[in-house]
Amino acid sequence: MTSSSSSSTLHTPLEILRDLLRGFSPELSNNACPNTIKIHNVPNALALLHDSSSVLRAQGTKLSLLLLNKPFTPSAIASVLTSISSECLPGLMSAWEMSTPEVYGHVIHKEVHNGSQDLVSAISRLADDIEVMTEDADDDTDALLEDHVGKKEDILQVTGQVWSVCDRLIEIAKVGLVGVAMDKATEWEALIKDAIEEVEGWDPDAEDDFDMEFDSGAEEGESKQLVKEEQKEVNGIKTNGTEQPGMAHRGKDIELQSNDRPPLMASLQLTDIHATKAKVLKLLKLIRMLYPALRKRRISTFPPFTRTSSTASLPPSNQVTQFSFMLQFCGDFSTAADDLADALYDKVPNLVQAKMELMSIMAGRCVDEVKKGWNDEEDEFTQWSTKWVARVEEVGGRIPEEELKSYQKD
Repeated sequence: MTSSSSSSTLHTPLEILRDLLRGFSPELSNNACPNTIKIHNVPNALALLHDSSSVLRAQGTKLSLLLLNKPFTPSAIASVLTSISSECLPGLMSAWEMSTPEVYGHVIHKEVHNGSQDLVSAISRLADDIEVMTEDADDDTDALLEDHVGKKEDILQVTGQVWSVCDRLIEIAKVGLVGVAMDKATEWEALIKDAIEEVEGWDPDAEDDFDMEFDSGAEEGESKQLVKEEQKEVNGIKTNGTEQPGMAHRGKDIELQSNDRPPLMASLQLTDIHATKAKVLKLLKLIRMLYPALRKRRISTFPPFTRTSSTASLPPSNQVTQFSFMLQFCGDFSTAADDLADALYDKVPNLVQAKMELMSIMAGRCVDEVKKGWNDEEDEFTQWSTKWVARVEEVGGRIPEEELKSYQKD
């Protein structure tokens, strides 16, 4: 087959694929929830995700074999590219659009978004490789493969990426929101455990020996600025600088006026670094206790929904939002733990207390959202969580309720 014949055979399917990828890339890059039209009898997004990912994995495997083995067959390659353009990618994007946070949960929507973005990037690289190989193709297929040893390695790498991402999306479709949440909660608990072990292994005496109360005006000014920034975070109840779609109403009843609230820890100075370390460890260990309780009493008991479920059995959107809100805090606790440890290592007492107080607020709001079971009845977790929050606030500090109300936004 001549070079011109190879090019003509693959030109149209390659252009169609590239146009499709160019159309999908901006949507995925915006990282925003798609605006979907509400229609009746919407199919199960997880079933579509499973089928699209499975077919894409198979087609990716077939494509890599056609590119890596002799003879170079443009017609067979064109057939695979057509399948990817007409079936796999549209199905994958539809699954992302249908798996809205309000219906399937924020964590599912985010995972599908990230997987789709990775696959679009990988297939774009494959398209580039095919184009180069096609342009240089001639009758000598041996020479073709020898000239593109680098492309062969790239194809193997990209194929492995396609397999990995498709396998992840297929697993998500199989286990659903509950399965993904269980895995995420376990990962976040492990991060809290790592932070605890790191703090336990930190020796304050091995650092520069100085009192935690600053002497120089420059250091004091820097400390106040750090506390001021943290104060804004506490007052706005912002945990990681992001807000999940569909959750704009959450926490509005506790937002504070950042310009009016007095500085945290105004009457308390922790000059004993060892005592501060012990207090930080106590709080982190308390936070870690929440994860097994949530997994057993709130995550595993959430109404299951997987690729084989009927859309009629989808959990109510208000419960999905509550579930997502709880998971957001589970993830944010791990970030807050790292921030707290950093403040401890920097030996900034006001900032340490601000971080601890923030975690106390997060703990209370997380538990408040799922205090009752999904049947709206009190259970063992309800009683346990009440005592747990009280203990967290005792260790980490607590903003008085009357103060919360007095600084409540209109």
